[in-house]
Amino acid sequence: MTRIALAAIGACVLAGPLAGQQLDRSKRPAAAPAPAVVAPVIVKRTLPNGLQVWSVTRRELPIVNALLVVRAGSAQDGSVPGIADVTASLLDQGAGGRSAIEFGNAVAFLGANLNASAGDEQTQVSLLTLRKHADSAFALMSDMVVRPAFAPEELERERRSRLQALRSQKDRPTIIATQAFERLVYGADHPYGHPGNGTLETIGKVARADVAGFYDSWYRPNNAVLIVVGDLSAAEAQALATRAFGAWKAKPVPAAAAAVPARPAPHATAVYLVDKPGAAQSEIRIGHALVPRSTSPDYYALRVLNAALGGAFTSRVNLNIREAKGYTYGARTTMTFDRGPGPFVASAGVFTAKTDSSLIEFMKEIRDIRGPRPVSDAEAEFARASLIRAYPRALETNAGVAATLADLAFFRLPDSELTGYLTKLAQVKPADVTRVAEKYLSPDSSVIVVVGDLARVQPGIEALHLGPVTVLDADGLAAR
Repeated sequence: MTRIALAAIGACVLAGPLAGQQLDRSKRPAAAPAPAVVAPVIVKRTLPNGLQVWSVTRRELPIVNALLVVRAGSAQDGSVPGIADVTASLLDQGAGGRSAIEFGNAVAFLGANLNASAGDEQTQVSLLTLRKHADSAFALMSDMVVRPAFAPEELERERRSRLQALRSQKDRPTIIATQAFERLVYGADHPYGHPGNGTLETIGKVARADVAGFYDSWYRPNNAVLIVVGDLSAAEAQALATRAFGAWKAKPVPAAAAAVPARPAPHATAVYLVDKPGAAQSEIRIGHALVPRSTSPDYYALRVLNAALGGAFTSRVNLNIREAKGYTYGARTTMTFDRGPGPFVASAGVFTAKTDSSLIEFMKEIRDIRGPRPVSDAEAEFARASLIRAYPRALETNAGVAATLADLAFFRLPDSELTGYLTKLAQVKPADVTRVAEKYLSPDSSVIVVVGDLARVQPGIEALHLGPVTVLDADGLAAR
């Protein structure tokens, strides 16, 4: 088709719906209505060995996603920090009688994706496969979960790689700041207080018996849920799960599985500094422990609070510290909701010369939103809308549905949460946001961590009198 013809067609298209309309480009167009959320139909069964199987049929594409959630992660590391992560990393490094290379080739032959990762409180094994290869792919997933080899040579390779990565972290201020913050908020002995990828000491000593012991304690069907989403009926998904995991033997689940990590005792605000000579910017972390996901009736108001304070580009801390002051490329707050009291943290990498000024602005925003300058109706509406409009995207793909259902299963929430979540967000009022900000944000009992060039930033920080100042080394320990 000629360019002239294409131009003529384009002109006709534009002339149709826009004819007679005048666009006022000085005004932002009104937002479209929020997309409707259609909750997937979930069919739940439990195998005789205790494995819960949740399935959702979606026929749009000939693919199947599966997500196996084991209720154990770094919070269950115990005396060997990093063992949950090491165990998950070794699952696909030889399984079902195949070597690591043979197992990888078998997965690649199917064109499937099969991965495992450990988080704070759970380990997930994810599978993506074509429907026509589902039987073979689920068999490989079963080998990986039920019959891992944990070959000594693969453990040694993993150890060398991990030790090198841990050494390199000592040159990464973002990681130093985050790990020091978690250790200081919770304490090294708390389930949330140690690095999930381990330490040089623990990884250097980890043995196959440690890996096998963690696996034997936590990897069991009655401590897991399998979520299957895709081009399968509920009966087909159930049959697949039975063939793949029906022979997995149930065992008693450790009592520690039901224990909810305790909230650390609050203390007066204290400042901790880690020296990074010559650094062009300082990494800042400010915060404290918050509340558990399942037991807090204020969860929805807290989500809106975080969106307004620092959870979006247009939130207060970013508009202040980045847009108005120009101290950083981005400032933010996050609230992590776990079975126990996950952290609230305000964070940014700021220009070295503006470290003390950035601390002033962070603390000002945290204090102001508690009452002196409460969220306005417009702020609350924008925060609610951003959360509500983002949520439908989580249910657009098979993987998104599986991840959403994994949260329901892990926190043992009702299916009604899929749509009730939006209703409860929409009911949050500005007064609710102010109330939970005053109740849960604790600027006077926070941990403040700064990683930067102390020769340049320490005097200014000390002059702020935010709290006692302690200098730490890169491992978060008191510097000598």
